[in-house]
Order: sequence, then structure tokens, then C-alpha cells
Amino acid sequence: MLYELNLDGFQGPLQKLLELIEEKKMEITIVSLAEVTGGFFDYLKKLEEAGVSHSILADFLVVASKLILIKSKVLLPSLPLTEEEELDIRGLEGRLKIYQEFKKAQVHIKGLWRVSPQMFSREYLMTKEATFYPPKSATAEALAKAVARVAGELEKLLKPVIKVKNEIIHLKQKIEEVLKRLTEIPMGFKKMHEGKGRSELIVLFLAILHLVRDQLISADQEGQFDEITIARKPKEA
Repeated sequence: MLYELNLDGFQGPLQKLLELIEEKKMEITIVSLAEVTGGFFDYLKKLEEAGVSHSILADFLVVASKLILIKSKVLLPSLPLTEEEELDIRGLEGRLKIYQEFKKAQVHIKGLWRVSPQMFSREYLMTKEATFYPPKSATAEALAKAVARVAGELEKLLKPVIKVKNEIIHLKQKIEEVLKRLTEIPMGFKKMHEGKGRSELIVLFLAILHLVRDQLISADQEGQFDEITIARKPKEA
């Protein structure tokens, strides 16, 4: 069985992203990622037109969503991001830098493999082509475990440790809380969710929708993206 290291045909999302950056002769930074977003989406459109499998397109869409976030932050520096979104941005930048190092290593290993003479167990094999002859212990299961161990060590180094606090927020309780807080004087939605987490913000918004539907409160917004104001409807005489 001839052994050949050939990964040039692989076109994953990180590979394409790296190519776009290297074509412009840029370093891997947040700014460079934002600059090549358009080119990445053009390539994604070509993949879709070519009828590429949904699993491959899904990988590209995951990276594309992060590029949209990065582009938005570069265009609107004052745009507030959650801690999770900030980690996503830094994570993509870090993964791309690691991938670039692997690509460099690939070229280096290829060069070493082509240098003759290579190491053989017997001199008469010097005239033979290079072959990959693994030991009997190198089974698919053993190789999978080895790769998992390496991935585990990389994860320890690169993945930040985050303690997640699970909260159960009941919609009924949130509706009661909103009714207690509101009066007939309009209150801004931002003031209502100050200091709240994402999960609680979603439940708060659902509670307001329920109360608007039941005609217990009114919600107004003068223009697109303007502050939403909420007030309790006056009791009918």
C-alpha cells in the first residue's frame, strides 16, 4: 500500500477562509476576517449552486454566522456583544491561526517525506518505493484513541473554563412580576431588563407579548430600532 500525504483537495470552511486572507497578504486578525466576509459568502453561494451536500454546507454556515457577527462589530464598534459572542469571535481567530500552523506543518512533512534516502529496515529495500507499513498494534481503534487524547490536550489549552449557572425561569412568574412593576406611566423596555441574562430577557419578552395579547398592557415604538415603551392600561370605570 503506497502512502501519500495529500490534503490539497480538501476545501473546508477554515481552508477557504485562510486562502482568502492569504490572497490579500494579510495577517489573521478580526479586521482581516471582516474584510474577507464577502468573498467567503460568494464561495458559499457557488457551493450551494453546485449542489454540495447539506452537511458540508452546514459547516460553512456555522463559520459564516461568526463572520457576520465579526463584520457587524467592525462596522459598528459600539455594538454591545455578550461574553459568549466575544468568545465566538476570538475562538474563530484562534482556530484559524492553529489551522494555519497545521498547513505549514503539512508542507514541511511533505518535504521531509520526499527526501531520499529514507529509513528502511533492510538495504535491499532502498530500490523500492516508499511505503507505509504500520505495526499490527496500529489498529483503527488505537489510532482513534490517540487522536482523541491529542484533541483532549488541545482542548485543555485552548478552551476557556466557564461555569454555567442553570436557571429555570417560569413565564407565569414573569408575567406577575411585569404587572407589579408597570404603572400607567410608560417604562422603557431597556430599563426592565437591565442586568438580566439572555434567558431571562427572552422570558420577559414573551411575558410582555402575552400581556399585550390579553390587552392588559400597551407597547409603543415610534420608529424602527427605537426604544420600546410599555405601560399598564388604565382600568375601565
